[in-house]
Amino acid sequence: MAIAKKATKEGAKEKRANMRKKANEEAMLKKRAKEEALKNEALEFYRQLKERNLPHFDGASIDFHRKRDPVVFVPRENPVLSAVRKEELLDFLRANDIRRVLVDALFPSRVPLLQSLLEHGIEVYVLRRPTALSGFKAMLERGYNKKKQDGNNNNNGIKIPRKNDFVDAAALAFTWPKFHRRLDWRFLECWRAMNKWRRSYMLYCKVQQMLSTDEDESPVVTLHEERLIEKAREFVDTAERRFPDIRRVFEKIGIPDDDVIAQALCCEVVLEVYHVPTKSDVLEKAGIRYSPTPKKPRPKKKEKEGTEGESKEDESKPKKKAFIHDGKLLFAVNQLTIRLYRLNPRSKKDQKKIMWKTPKLLKRIWRYSRGLQMTEEGGRVGEAMGVSGPSRKERVGGF
Repeated sequence: MAIAKKATKEGAKEKRANMRKKANEEAMLKKRAKEEALKNEALEFYRQLKERNLPHFDGASIDFHRKRDPVVFVPRENPVLSAVRKEELLDFLRANDIRRVLVDALFPSRVPLLQSLLEHGIEVYVLRRPTALSGFKAMLERGYNKKKQDGNNNNNGIKIPRKNDFVDAAALAFTWPKFHRRLDWRFLECWRAMNKWRRSYMLYCKVQQMLSTDEDESPVVTLHEERLIEKAREFVDTAERRFPDIRRVFEKIGIPDDDVIAQALCCEVVLEVYHVPTKSDVLEKAGIRYSPTPKKPRPKKKEKEGTEGESKEDESKPKKKAFIHDGKLLFAVNQLTIRLYRLNPRSKKDQKKIMWKTPKLLKRIWRYSRGLQMTEEGGRVGEAMGVSGPSRKERVGGF
């Protein structure tokens, strides 16, 4: 009797295992079928772009993620589109004879992978602006999908698929070259240290803000400041090791040798702006508007009387576009201004000083840091960084 019960239990257990195995196989088949459908949709999107002779990146475009496998697209006669495991990415690129790659974003967890590509002679580019990809799709929507008819009375529109990893990898290859920035191993190493410093400084600012009213909690703030100084020293040492001339930027803007937090903030600003070609681009990147000639104010329209008229006017008003900028850069230069000039952000008088001193300090740091791209152990690296060198005026008035 006991043997029969044991056999029955084992049979039921085996049956459940087979059912689970069959369910997993069916789920895997559905996932593969869905993936193939997304691939075909993305490849059809690529063919539409190619038919219109749109220029594409000479290499592979990679849609990166923090945890998921990257999606690689190689625009060729027979295009290659595939999700590749990060451990196999280098072998995949070498097997397809790829010497240049373009990634859509940087993630700290993917820095070692990019450094490995650079060590094996593969050029790495990244989008300067995260919105460049969505901007390219919006341009296609405006330029080709306005229901215009060509000479043969055929619709010349482009079918833009729904957003997914495969479509993004294909569209990334067609983004404008002006948004492509070439990376080197020095910047990647400093960028990784900068992210650790940023997290520590943001946490310190939050703790300081929370405990600013409690005098009894001052030892807690002091403890966090000691840890912050350690992180700042690590970041500054990494930046000085890879960019020795960054110490001259500290001297030019007047940062004391013992203020390591101000030095870390300055390093953060330098790494974000030294590759930017023009002053106006630097201010735009930080969210500070730059206009050589002030625009004339538009005359205000007369308000319509009556509630109905007001509601119609509000509905017809176009929504104001958000000004996209690098908030972390603006925060860093703002904090450096407060620390360097010893200003109180809660004082109305000092708030005005912060508003006009911040752009001036940012422009000075950009001007002094432009020399970093021209000096390295082997000499000039301006061409290698994918940016132009300083102008004659900047060379004369530089370091």
